[in-house]
Amino acid sequence: MAIGEIVLGSFFQTLFDKLSSLASDYAQREGTDTAILDDWKRMLVTINAVVDGAEEKQLSGNCLVKPWLDDVRDLAFDIEDLLDELDIKATQVKSEVESRTSRGQWKRKFFSFTRLGSLVSDTKVQDINGRFEAIVKRRDYLSLRDNVVDRSNYSNKRDPTSSLPEPRFVGREKEEMEILQLLIREVKNSDATLSIVPIVGMGGVGKTALAQRLYNDAKVNSCFEKKAWVCVSDVFDVLDITKTILQSITRSSDDDKDLNKLQVKLKDNLAGKKFLVVLDDIWNEEYEKWTALLKPFEAGASGSKIIITTRNLNVDSITRASPYHSRELSFDNCISLLAFHAFGVSNFESHLAFKIIGKNIAERYKGLPLAAKMLGGVLRTKSNPDEWEDTLNNKMWDLLTAENDEVLPVLKLSYVHLPSYLKRCFAYCAVFPKDYEIERDELVLLWIAEGLLDGQKANENILKLGRKHFDELVSKSFLQQSSIDASKFSMHDLLNDLAKSILGGTCFSSRGSRVASNEHDVSSLEKTRYASFIPSWYVTSKCLKPYQGMKALRSLILVRDGSCGGSFFISNKVLHDLLTNLKYLRVFSLCRCNIVEVPNCVGDLKHLRYLNFSYTHIERLPESIGALCKLQALILRGCQKLSKLPQGITKLVSLQFLDIRDTKSLKEMPLSISNLKNLIMLSKFVVGLEKGSQLKELKNLPHLEGELFISELQKVEKVIDAVDANLLRKLSLTNLSLHWGEHLGDLHNHEREAQVLDSLRPHTNLENLAILNYHGAVFPSW
Repeated sequence: MAIGEIVLGSFFQTLFDKLSSLASDYAQREGTDTAILDDWKRMLVTINAVVDGAEEKQLSGNCLVKPWLDDVRDLAFDIEDLLDELDIKATQVKSEVESRTSRGQWKRKFFSFTRLGSLVSDTKVQDINGRFEAIVKRRDYLSLRDNVVDRSNYSNKRDPTSSLPEPRFVGREKEEMEILQLLIREVKNSDATLSIVPIVGMGGVGKTALAQRLYNDAKVNSCFEKKAWVCVSDVFDVLDITKTILQSITRSSDDDKDLNKLQVKLKDNLAGKKFLVVLDDIWNEEYEKWTALLKPFEAGASGSKIIITTRNLNVDSITRASPYHSRELSFDNCISLLAFHAFGVSNFESHLAFKIIGKNIAERYKGLPLAAKMLGGVLRTKSNPDEWEDTLNNKMWDLLTAENDEVLPVLKLSYVHLPSYLKRCFAYCAVFPKDYEIERDELVLLWIAEGLLDGQKANENILKLGRKHFDELVSKSFLQQSSIDASKFSMHDLLNDLAKSILGGTCFSSRGSRVASNEHDVSSLEKTRYASFIPSWYVTSKCLKPYQGMKALRSLILVRDGSCGGSFFISNKVLHDLLTNLKYLRVFSLCRCNIVEVPNCVGDLKHLRYLNFSYTHIERLPESIGALCKLQALILRGCQKLSKLPQGITKLVSLQFLDIRDTKSLKEMPLSISNLKNLIMLSKFVVGLEKGSQLKELKNLPHLEGELFISELQKVEKVIDAVDANLLRKLSLTNLSLHWGEHLGDLHNHEREAQVLDSLRPHTNLENLAILNYHGAVFPSW
């Protein structure tokens, strides 16, 4: 059951806001025709009114609705691209007219250029109009009505759980023993009558199975006078939960619907008794509901416990308890579990013909016990190793969803319950190949470039907003921290499959020479919007041929991942041929590549918001980059041979993030970097002697935050420049490095250095300060 279009609602709202803003802006311009934009707004409202109902029909298995939703999605993408193109061309016209005329004349001339037909071709407008009309007609044919869906009630709920344990339980012995000791241990001098034990992990990782083992343990049975098990799932109904617990405690049914009476009865039955309650699969984050549920439990005896299982770390915050994180199973335990559910044995030693293929299959589901159980059940009826081989070659997600209806609801339930603002952020992660690890801010900048964050209305810092979204996805177990590099995060393979299922044909990913072009026909490639490619050491035009057909592509990420090591090579011609075909790119990332120059054609990618050449061998960037009026993030981290930034970079008024960390050959800044007044990240500033490159350029960059490395401080000739830099008012700087040049010998001016350092006083919010090669006689009082 495809679930790709659940994300459409939030996309439509973003598109509608953009269309409304543009129409309003144009309406204020004398002589500007907004009729087309107004028509599009009306039709967009008409379509959006039935989108939720259409999605619900699709989720219920109506296969006729999916093509309609696919067309709606593609139209929405194309309208957004057209609106961006319109905005870019209007900006260019404004810039050209403004540069050639006096300030008093440019407005009249600009408005004369801003008729919609003069900025985009009539063919494109007519195409959009025709597709709008066709979609509206098909809406009526499909009998789609205005939205009456309460999506909060749609959950495709998992089946209720039982307290009875799984027949096979492996790999949790340490966790089981630790929590068991916590349950049965008496805590002396404790003020708390009741303690909470949260078990946290992603869907399918085995939290319920662990709770079942603990609930049925003989030591637990002898320790607690009363026990109750409740499968809560996604609806946290205090009355129903209280009733279920009361029935378990009293072993009698009670149909009373008065919460007060039920809670009084429960309190009376628990008074002075030591009890254990398991609340399985908790989603509720509302503190008020939680405290309402707990009221009767305060009457219990000291040492009473509540175990909760949840895939949402935020749930733990309302309990104020330290969580136990349930991780994926080890590879050996995965094999054992697969063997048990496939053959009823603990390993493959008695089924050697299946041993190797069984190991390969176990690698695919990456430690999820539920997936092992479901796959074992599927394979139980396949007695031939060739059939197992077919299973391995099949897409694991398709297999799990086509032949079994349990793994999908477990993971889908997590997605459906995401807030709308997180749905597109999660789905975008499908662009990364499996096992890919990424830093938090790297992913946040990609979200910003793709327009998935909207903090402008509330005047919220968009980087901080993105970090909040990221942390939420981590807390809800959609992203997990790397066990090797704590600064990086990845996504479980089945969640990666879920994200790809959501994006459907709009996403394409391949690795090395295994470009699976047969997975996409030509027409579907043309509709691809997000793509990644992890190359082998040498990239040929043949490898990239499928990508050249992706005319509407928005994100293209070419990067050598850590598992492959080293870097790769792509010729300037191959890179040029690739980029000239992708005029709608918003994101282009080319990390760890042995290129030494960037083709000039990159300046033709007018839609670019994010450009990443980190850890390449480039020595310079072309001046054409100055034409990228929409560029928000330029990432040049680790470009050790980069000696100079193009002067045209100061024209990029939309630039917010300039990452030039670890660029040891960079000896100067472009003149007047202070023109980039929207900069949030400027990781490095090289002081120069020439006007426009002096330290006081930092004065007009009030939004800087995070890390700032200031080098060549010996070139500061006037102490007032250090005062003007105004670091004290840059409240969001967290890491500051102040460097004077090495090997200056007697050229150090000790007195001036002391005055400069004194004037570079940062705000007390600073977390880390590094001072190198300072030769002043004293440190400042701050």
